[in-house]
Amino acid sequence: MTIFSKRPNRQGKRGFTLVEVMITVTLLALVLAGMIPAFTFFTKSIAGLANYTIMSSESRAGLERFSRDLHAVDSVSLANETEMTFKVSDEAGGSTVNYKFDPAAATLTRTVTDSGGNVFTEILFEDVTEFELFYFNRLDVPLDAVADAGTLLLEMKSVQIRAVLLKKVITSDTTDYIISARFLMRNKPTP
Repeated sequence: MTIFSKRPNRQGKRGFTLVEVMITVTLLALVLAGMIPAFTFFTKSIAGLANYTIMSSESRAGLERFSRDLHAVDSVSLANETEMTFKVSDEAGGSTVNYKFDPAAATLTRTVTDSGGNVFTEILFEDVTEFELFYFNRLDVPLDAVADAGTLLLEMKSVQIRAVLLKKVITSDTTDYIISARFLMRNKPTP
């Protein structure tokens, strides 16, 4: 005689118990919690590297523009710590060029007025926290911009620019880039 039992066969239908699932979820949460600071650090590092790259290329382009203009200076009409206005030689277009640092906007702008009176403005540097121009005569002696403006405009032969750029990475100011370069005004006649 054959007797059939109605008990289900559990060998093929094994599952996880509630305790096993809770332990697994807890371990997974701990691993993910450990990965979040690493991911945040990685994100900040990549953003900082991108900022350095952007600032480096922008500063090179801006300094190249400044250099070209200064090499063609014919006469200087304004020179102080944060602004410089000069006329370039007729061979270079005869335009009037103005470089001005605006601390409120944290920018260095270049404004060109051509011989026809047309005005073109471009921002050379953004996120500028510090900016200063220094002037030197042909003997490499520093000229004081405040003492005698007439002497400064006549004797100036080279200009040094110093700027500090600062960009934000996520929520903190962590990226800075310091620019310092000196340029000779080749076409400007000496007194």
